[in-house]
Amino acid sequence: MAIAILTHKPMSYFSMRLLEEANKQGIPCKIVDFKDTAVLIENGKTLLRAFDNNVRSVLSRPKTTSSPIMLYAMFLTRILEEEGFYVLNSFQGYFNTLDKTITYRNLSLNNLPIPDSIISPSRKMLAEMNLPFFLKPTYGSRGRGVRLIEDSKELCFAGGSMVWIAQSCAKEDNWDLRVLVLGGCVIAVMKRTSEKPVTNISQGGVGSSFEASEEIKELAIKASTFLKCDFAGVDISLKGDKAFILDVNSQPDFKGVEENLKINIARELIRYVYYEASKS
Repeated sequence: MAIAILTHKPMSYFSMRLLEEANKQGIPCKIVDFKDTAVLIENGKTLLRAFDNNVRSVLSRPKTTSSPIMLYAMFLTRILEEEGFYVLNSFQGYFNTLDKTITYRNLSLNNLPIPDSIISPSRKMLAEMNLPFFLKPTYGSRGRGVRLIEDSKELCFAGGSMVWIAQSCAKEDNWDLRVLVLGGCVIAVMKRTSEKPVTNISQGGVGSSFEASEEIKELAIKASTFLKCDFAGVDISLKGDKAFILDVNSQPDFKGVEENLKINIARELIRYVYYEASKS
C-alpha cells in the first residue's frame, strides 16, 4: 500500500519531509501535483488519473489561494473519499476551516471560547469593536493581512469586496501558542513570540517549547474534533486565567515546530496515515 502526497507545491518543506520520512520507513510514497491530476467520467463511472493502483491513502494539501484550481483541489479531495481513499484532511475538515466565518461559527456552536469578533465587509460595522483590536481577513493563513488597529482611522482601507474580522485582543503581550493535533492527540505545543503583534513563524515569530496545561490541550483537541480535522494547527492565546482559540488551520506547516522543538512531525504524519489506511 502506497501513500500519495497531493499538493500544489511539490518542492515545499512539507512535501519533501514527508517523502523523506516515508522512504526511511520503507513505505511507498509519491508526490502528486494537483495540476497533473484528472477526473474522468465515462459511462457513469469515475476514474482518477495520476494515482497508482496501490495508492489507498492521500495526504492532501489543497491550494490556499482563492482560485478555480483551489476549488477543483477541494472537490478532488471529496471524490477521493467517495472512491474509498483515506484522505488527510477530509473534505469536511477543509471546508470547515476554509473561511474563518465558518470556523468561528462552528466553534461558537460547540461552546468553545473565541475572542469577541465582528465579521463584516462594512468599515462602519468593524469600527464598533472597542480599540485596540486585531483586524484579519476571513480567508487566508500564515498571518497574512493581520494587523493591530489602535485608531479607527486605520480602517480606511477596509471595505470594498473584502470581508474582515475585527477581533478583541485576547492575549498577553505578543505571544501565543501553536498546538498541533493529530488523530485526537496533541503532538506538539510551540510558543510563538514576536516583537510585532503578529506572531506567526512565517511573519518573523520565534518558536520555543511550552509546557501546556491539560486544559489547553483538551481545548485544541475539541477544536480539531468539532471541525473534523484529523490533523490541525490550533492557535490559542491566554489572557489572565482564560484561554481563547484564535484560529484552526487544517493545513498547518510544521517546519517551525521541527526546527525549534526537534519533534519529528513528518514521521508522525506518515505513520498515522499509513495506519489509518490499513484499517479500511
